[in-house]
Amino acid sequence: MIRFISLLVGIPLLIVVSTFAYRNAQSVEIDFFINTYHLPLAAILLIVLLLGGLLGFLLNFFIIIKQKNKIRQMTKQRQEMLGLTDILNTNKK
Repeated sequence: MIRFISLLVGIPLLIVVSTFAYRNAQSVEIDFFINTYHLPLAAILLIVLLLGGLLGFLLNFFIIIKQKNKIRQMTKQRQEMLGLTDILNTNKK
């Protein structure tokens, strides 16, 4: 079933990407101060799209790691607090 769904999504996506590349096949000049490159517009747009996705993934990855560390720290503090309340409760009795 998963293969069918991936084909159902993958084939139209492949058609759209292929059409996009065909319609934007003209060569564009990119000047990087040091060197000049001539690449198809579709290739440039896809490279920029992939770099943006990678950058967004990396930023979210580091934010998630930071949040997991904070959760770990707060869980440790909670356990310490529960230990202290247990001690206080046993001292009252």
